[in-house]
Amino acid sequence: MIAPKGAVFLSYASQDAGPVRRICEALRAAGIEVWFDQSELRGGDAWDRSIRDQIRNCRLFIPVVSASTERRDEGYFRREWALAVDRTRDMAHKRTFLVPVVIDGTSADHASVPEKFHELQWTSLPDGETPAAFVERIRLLLAPQPPSATTATLRPAPSSRGGGDRSDSDLREALSYRCGDFHVDTANRRLTCRGVEVALEPRTFSVILQLLARPNELVTRNQLLDAVWGHRYVTPSTLNRVIALARRAFGDDTAEPRYIVTVHGAGYRYTGPWERDEPASTERPVRFTPPPAVRLPARVQALLGRERELDTLSSLVAAHRAVTVLGPGGIGKTQCVLELARRLAPQFPDGVWFFDLVPLAHGTEWLQALGAALGIPAADGSKLMAQILPVLQGRQALLVLDNCDRVAAEVGTLVIQVLRGTDSLRMLSTSQAPLNFTGEQLLRLPPLALPAADAAHLSLEEIGAAPAVEMLVARAREVQPAFELTRANAATVAEICRRLDGVPLALELAAARFTMLSPEQVLQRLDQRFQFLRGAVAGRDNRHQNLLLLLEWSFSLLSAQEQQLLRWLGVFVQGWTMESAIELAAPLGHAPEVAVELLTGLVAKSLVAVVPGLMPPRYRLLETVREYALGQLRESAEERDARRAHVELVIRIAEAAHDGIVGGRMPGVFEQLIREQGNINAAVDHALEAGAAHDALRIAGGLLLYVKGRSATINGLPRALELTRGSTARARARALVCWGVVLVQFARTDNECDDALREAARLAQLHGDRWAEAYANGYYAMRLCNRGRAAEAPPPVEVVERIAEELGDPLLRGLAGLARGWIHLASGDYRAAIEVLRPVRHLGADVHQRHFIDMYIALSLYGLGEDSTAAVEFLESLNGAAAVFNVRGMAGAIEGCGYLAIRRAEWADAARYLAVARRIRERTGIPLFRFWWPIHEAAHAALRAELGPARYEAASQAGRGMRDEDAANEVRARLQLYSAGVANIAAGS
Repeated sequence: MIAPKGAVFLSYASQDAGPVRRICEALRAAGIEVWFDQSELRGGDAWDRSIRDQIRNCRLFIPVVSASTERRDEGYFRREWALAVDRTRDMAHKRTFLVPVVIDGTSADHASVPEKFHELQWTSLPDGETPAAFVERIRLLLAPQPPSATTATLRPAPSSRGGGDRSDSDLREALSYRCGDFHVDTANRRLTCRGVEVALEPRTFSVILQLLARPNELVTRNQLLDAVWGHRYVTPSTLNRVIALARRAFGDDTAEPRYIVTVHGAGYRYTGPWERDEPASTERPVRFTPPPAVRLPARVQALLGRERELDTLSSLVAAHRAVTVLGPGGIGKTQCVLELARRLAPQFPDGVWFFDLVPLAHGTEWLQALGAALGIPAADGSKLMAQILPVLQGRQALLVLDNCDRVAAEVGTLVIQVLRGTDSLRMLSTSQAPLNFTGEQLLRLPPLALPAADAAHLSLEEIGAAPAVEMLVARAREVQPAFELTRANAATVAEICRRLDGVPLALELAAARFTMLSPEQVLQRLDQRFQFLRGAVAGRDNRHQNLLLLLEWSFSLLSAQEQQLLRWLGVFVQGWTMESAIELAAPLGHAPEVAVELLTGLVAKSLVAVVPGLMPPRYRLLETVREYALGQLRESAEERDARRAHVELVIRIAEAAHDGIVGGRMPGVFEQLIREQGNINAAVDHALEAGAAHDALRIAGGLLLYVKGRSATINGLPRALELTRGSTARARARALVCWGVVLVQFARTDNECDDALREAARLAQLHGDRWAEAYANGYYAMRLCNRGRAAEAPPPVEVVERIAEELGDPLLRGLAGLARGWIHLASGDYRAAIEVLRPVRHLGADVHQRHFIDMYIALSLYGLGEDSTAAVEFLESLNGAAAVFNVRGMAGAIEGCGYLAIRRAEWADAARYLAVARRIRERTGIPLFRFWWPIHEAAHAALRAELGPARYEAASQAGRGMRDEDAANEVRARLQLYSAGVANIAAGS
């Protein structure tokens, strides 16, 4: 039967049937329709399809969370939760559909539930006792809404130009995409082309949204079927028809598609222009928080059997500033530390910062990674440390350093410097050896506890309660849901756990064998395999020896194709996407569908792990498995081919990233590249070691706009340029542009920047690379302006303008306008600067370029005395920089606010703002450009004259002590008032 449209669906773990029945009975007693599977399903029903139908038709979905759901990492209720969350994607945001309840003391903050549940208010119904207030709430949620409440169209609040804040719900309602001439309005589910609406079926629109959510990434057919139809019982022809309609909507050519490309046998990829509009994101308060690259990974499985260790570890972290968890590979250090970090996260308002040290060859690379996360450019160790410590001073943050093994001593030296230079920071590390610094507290993580040796005298409950058994059974159920611990198999399961010494990774690998083997067969094969291979790893401690033997056995059970792919996957550093796995497998002769099948098999056998919480999904090898895979790769004599394929893959990622940014996908591309940083560095290093410096140049050339937008550098780029000196290769042209742009940003005073850009332009012209020729000329013109030679800048700008018109390239048109604006700024002709900057401010998809054009318009308006309008533009610039956390861009707007404060005689505030801006510039190493100096120096002279030396220094000192986010939020409020014409904030009028 299908429940009425107004029914409530109860979703729960089978162990909670009693409490859930009480909830069901309370609701039914009030006349509320409830779909409760124990009373609705009958023998012979198509059980799975029936449940999917109920979820698709119900009015409210109530997931019941408990200790039972927490213990089960896999269960049908989790599929129900996923289907319900998928259904919400097609709902108006303000509609209530999900109503989570908890029936025991399970914490809502850290429960293993879909992220969507964490956004909602939970109701506590202990043991299913259902008060009248809850019943009444459900009745009201089911009641028909008046037309005015259900048909009103939400409008975004005024932008920063008019003031006002918007809530997160408004942000989600306002989300839209610009795809070249097309505009996708998700709130109103409309697709328009140049303002004309394109008629679409609802499913077609939903498919387009799924593809746009992961631009330039593979979206498999099953992902589309699950997300759009809620299940996979849809014929292939249905999806084919909807894809054809989506292509028709974009006017796509099926032979040479520009928007939706088929990945044969696997799925589809959106490859067209793309830019996400989130107008209200600029109004969010600026916070000190870890950027995406160093955020704590999401939980993928519940941590089993470690409560005692977590309690001990929590006490150590509370009492000491630095704790290191020690143990051999596979013992579960990382998962234990991650779980503790998640639980402690509310105690650290400045965030939990996670650093995986696997890719590091030297400890100093961690300091560089920490600096990059804080927006501080690379520098030598002592200089970089001096820049980092003031930023971290007073911060209540937890830094998690994972896998310190190979660089333990070097990292330990840096950790003690960070701790001594700060007062509140805490460090939590994992390693196979101590980091060896004063004050380091150590916790040696033991294996999971085993049942007593004589399991025959233990009850079934006692055996099942042993942490090692609990984990083995839980993981076995993930691959064989019907598996249960019984009196008949309990002794065997306990012996497997003892045989594997309670090592978590070994237990996971053994559990994967339960797909085809009984516990008795698994134990028998373990004994046989270990006896046969015992001599291969002599000299190791027993636990590590057994783990390596189990890896050897697991590897031997793979097909030849799976073995080869696992070996090759060892070249990835910090993970990969499905798309990357498909490309890496191509040289092995595998079609995409075969690569997907092989990777899925390795995941099922616990040899490849899925990185939780990311989209598109990423995969990785645990470090112990990766070391084994690389050892196998070296023995197979395939390492050269595999690493060559990895370098070629990274080249394609870099070149696709350039196309993606130019095509309007800068935010998404940046997020992807941040996660690929380990692979990028590894590919560049290997290319240089292999004598293939031109490959390193190709990677750098593809990442030009990424490097510019993040004020970053490419490790190894200077060496690659030096090794190819004298070469006229095309790859060298774009790499030189990349290097020249870096030098322009950091305002180098030597001739290296000029030489790089001139040679880049010459080589690009030689090879007919018109885009690179234009870009090199544009930055060379700005370089001339910054060296006091603005009179020489018009000819290279004219080159940019000519090529931009020939190519019809809006980004280059914007660059030409920016460079010509610099020429006028250099001569102090602010009116002319505005005239050339305003028409190009929104050209192209380079958010970084557009943000700085806004800033220079603001500076010009200030120079003309148009203060209120200047405040509007400085605010726009500040919001644009804050949206991508470009702290150097924020500094320019903060400085501009200081100028405006001087004109309002708010002298002390102005001095504070200018000091904040100066401190940020010094930290980032990016100074004010030359045309800015006169206004800057005049402002400081006015402040010194008005305040006098003592008050000027006191105000400046106060500014230097402000945190970036506090300064940005204060300046935002000040600029909003200035833009409204408020003359004196201090007066409170």
